[in-house]
Formats: sequence, structure tokens, C-alpha cells
Amino acid sequence: MARLITWFLSQPLLWAVLGVVLGPFFFLRGFRLLQRKRLIMDIPRSTVRAAALGSVEISGRAAGPYTLVAPLTHTDCLFYRIVSQTGSKGKRSKLRELCAPLYVDDGTGTLLIYPERAELQIPASSDLTDYDQIAIANTSGYSSGDPELFREYSIKPGDQIFVLGTLQENLWAKRDPRAESSKLSRIGPGFVSADEADILRHEAFPLLDPSLPSGVAVASPDEFDFHPPVIVMKGHGPFVISTNSQREIVTTLSWKSILYIWGGPIAALWGLWEILRQAKAAGLLPGNF
Repeated sequence: MARLITWFLSQPLLWAVLGVVLGPFFFLRGFRLLQRKRLIMDIPRSTVRAAALGSVEISGRAAGPYTLVAPLTHTDCLFYRIVSQTGSKGKRSKLRELCAPLYVDDGTGTLLIYPERAELQIPASSDLTDYDQIAIANTSGYSSGDPELFREYSIKPGDQIFVLGTLQENLWAKRDPRAESSKLSRIGPGFVSADEADILRHEAFPLLDPSLPSGVAVASPDEFDFHPPVIVMKGHGPFVISTNSQREIVTTLSWKSILYIWGGPIAALWGLWEILRQAKAAGLLPGNF
């Protein structure tokens, strides 16, 4: 089987067909990346204090009044997302994400971020190939029965983050007594409360004394407004949370767009030339073609 696969991959005709099929896709993807780069460059960077409604770019450190426990790595974080990948097909799907009140602090103030549906450009806190983490995921109830790999992403207090999103009026600027009727009720659009975070921490660490606080608090709740007038979340434009700076993101988009825009047509033309050459050698085309 290994020899067959090696022989199959060594055939120029295979790569020619792939070039013809994937070349136009890479070409179009390059233009989409170029469009994303120009969009990021056109949106002016702003401080928290000077941010206006609409698309904004904010850089600062992640902050919050209390933390959650990331299920796979058991580390303190303000937000986590667990993604599964089926080993056979490589299909990715989001299994779960939770977030405590998450703020970006740039020194001029704090701004509330709700990261649901955000494109995360942050390093994974757990390794796809770490089978110990897979075992933890299976015992934590994340497995669907099929062989799966798991990856965990998290934002920790003090992490330097870049946020590109939509600053909009907060629909939860006033506390709703019905929606937040108990200490375990979610806050605003869906932030985990301090008491729920405490319960989740006791579940993650069974040896903790259930009669004592688990130590989720990292700052005084009075330092943060849980119902501010504005919030950054998914709008009509892109929503990106990254640990890279704006310059690093733009640089990456720049070289990727150039690679795809030029590499796609080159791959397609070479593939077409190779297919015609093979067809002519096999006598399928006239000699003067």
C-alpha cells in the first residue's frame, strides 16, 4: 500500500489535475485575503476612550473580574473554546465555549468584548496530537463516539490581544431582573456569573472544599461595569480576536495574498500544460497541436 501511494503521488498528471482544479480557488482566496488586509488597514486604530460606534480596532490586555477553568488544560482563563476534529475526514466543529465578562484594557479604559462567533487567531492551549488531552476530553463528555482530536483555545488575564469587531450599543445595558433572577443567571448576552464559575471550578477540582470560595476572583467586581452602554461583538463586518498585533496580521495577509494570487494561476497554467503534454504523448492530440 505504501508503494502504491508513493507511486501515485509521484505521477505528474495527478499534480497537474490538482493544479487546474485548485489554482482558481487559490486565486480567488488571494483576493479575499487582500480585501481583508485593505479592510484592516482602512479601519483606524482607536483607544478605548476614543472608540466610536461601528468597526473598531482595539489593542490591549485581556482583563476581567473572575476566571473560568479551561476543561482540557485546567488553567485559569477568561474565555475558552473547544474544537473537535474528526480524524478520518478532518471535519472541524465547535463543541463548546464559555466566557466570563471579558474586557480589553488599553490604559485609557476598559471595553467589554463578547467573543461568540469570533475568528480566533490565537495559539491553541492544548495540542491536537496530545492523546492525554484526548483522554481527558473523552472522560469529560466531549466525545461523540468517533475517533476525534481536540483543540482548546483560551484567553487568559493579562494576554495581549488585538480585537477587530463592531462596537455597538449594548442591548443589555440595563440589568434585566427576569433574565438575571439568580446568582447563577448568565449576564448580558451570555457571560458566566461568578457563582457559576465557582461551581465549574469545584467540578474541575473535586478536592476543593465545597464550603469555601474556589478563588475565581482576580479583581474587584466594582472595577468593571457588567452592563456598559456599548459592547464589541459580531456585527456585519469581520470579528477577529488575535494575539498578534495589527502589523503582524497585515504582514501575514500581505504575503499570503501575493502567494495565492500569483501561485494559483501559475499552478493552473502548469497543470493545463502538463495535461496537454501527456495527452499529446499518448496520441490523443494531433502532432501539430
